[in-house]
Amino acid sequence: MSSIRRKPAKRGRTGRAAAPQPRTRYHHGDLRRALIDATLELTRRQGPGTFTLADLCRAVGVSPAAPYRHFESLDQLIAESALEGFAQLDARTAASFRGDGWHKRLASCLADYLDFVRTHPAHAVLMFETHAQTVAEPSFNPLVPLELPTARNATEAAVYGCWRAGTASFERFAKGLAAALSDSPLAPVVATAQTALETALALWTIMQGIAGQWLNRTIPDSWLDDGARQAFERIVLPWALGVAQQTSARRGTPRRR
Repeated sequence: MSSIRRKPAKRGRTGRAAAPQPRTRYHHGDLRRALIDATLELTRRQGPGTFTLADLCRAVGVSPAAPYRHFESLDQLIAESALEGFAQLDARTAASFRGDGWHKRLASCLADYLDFVRTHPAHAVLMFETHAQTVAEPSFNPLVPLELPTARNATEAAVYGCWRAGTASFERFAKGLAAALSDSPLAPVVATAQTALETALALWTIMQGIAGQWLNRTIPDSWLDDGARQAFERIVLPWALGVAQQTSARRGTPRRR
């Protein structure tokens, strides 16, 4: 996702995106929240990686030294903003895979995930599309245990916290998916821990792809309306039925509907 729904940023003489006009000076104790809100707002308006800590200071209306009361770097601020998003995603999807029948369970999962992205687009971009500039991040491979070094500072602690939060969210998703499909034609592909992770990764990739296309305005809003019905019927359900058909063919059994 290279950008999210935004208006073209105004350009100054240097060609850099002009920061928003300073807001009213923050109230005592609100600076941390104000900086996170400004991070989300600039991400929403301009896209990820388009602003500096100084830009955020101007947006909030504070001195360049003020953020260091709460954040030692821009990477830490972005990571903690993303961590907030993971908490919101987990809250939104805690009751996913509901309904009678595996079709409805899959549909509810997709609807919850896309509802989160639609409601919190800036969080979604910070969580999945923004990379730290000063911390070496691992390649995401949910099929193997996550191993991270001991954090040496607050920035690394926040960035590694994001990776752990993302991995934990995926693991909960994989377990929920395996339970949701246990009585379906896809039961064989979630029968073991490894195949359950692989199937979950395939569906997770599809859902993120739909979200990315929506964020980049390459699929219409209507695909996310009515519980993301069109996205489910056009993309996720055909994928699931295709997997079920392939599984039945390999096992030499008729496909159940």
